[in-house]
Amino acid sequence: MSATSTEIVRAPGALHVNPAPSTRFPDALGATSTVIGSAAVLVLYGEEHVNLALADELALDGYEVRRASDPAMLRTVCGGCEVELVIFGRASRRGSGLDVLRRLRAGAFAPEVKPGLRALWMSPNGDLGDVLRGFEAGADDVLRAPFAYPELRARVQALVRRSITDTPGVIEYGALRIDTAAHEVTFGTTPVGLRRLEYALLVHLARDPGRVYTKDELLREVWGFRSAGSTRTLDSHASRLRRALARAGAEGWVRATRGVGYRLAPDALGARTEARVA
Repeated sequence: MSATSTEIVRAPGALHVNPAPSTRFPDALGATSTVIGSAAVLVLYGEEHVNLALADELALDGYEVRRASDPAMLRTVCGGCEVELVIFGRASRRGSGLDVLRRLRAGAFAPEVKPGLRALWMSPNGDLGDVLRGFEAGADDVLRAPFAYPELRARVQALVRRSITDTPGVIEYGALRIDTAAHEVTFGTTPVGLRRLEYALLVHLARDPGRVYTKDELLREVWGFRSAGSTRTLDSHASRLRRALARAGAEGWVRATRGVGYRLAPDALGARTEARVA
């Protein structure tokens, strides 16, 4: 980021938009973002300095960012780009963010912008009425002001992951093939029979091979637990998944990291191989 740009300070508390020169602080948790592929995010915010600051921060976290301060720009900025998430904020001169979201859901910006893409509404007031209006307009999540950037980043990451997970297609990783539309798994030519939760766990791990997912993450994102649940549940399903893969010839493909969680092991192929989503 240049010394003359506006930036969001990563610190606890409200979203602080400061004119440069300013100091870039690490976030309070010291966390780093794991971006799935090169997911594209659209920022639609009427105030240019906030729009730019959000875009800069998301780009630094590895996202492909498109910006628009006016809904009339949507088709142009999204042309040729498969946007996974749109972040809406304050009103522009041509309508409020919620008005634009309603139009998007109605298909007003198709085909350049998909009507069903994930949407995060940044509520400027933070009151319950504004939050409810956001959900009624079609938002998938609402972030109340004031907020810190690490919270926005975490919500963006979760929505992008959900968007990719919900998209029917085929994940191929070496000899492993997952048809998410048909809910079928094969290793080479051998079918792998999995129960619902073992299948969901495998799909989640296959989205980012090599990454160690913590047990808390998996319980939250696969099982839907809002707070830490029993890890015995996860360990039991992971064990069944590993046995099913081993019977098909994929022994050792799902590995446990002691005291942390599980990963789809890239070294099972002898070298790092990227998962391909068709």
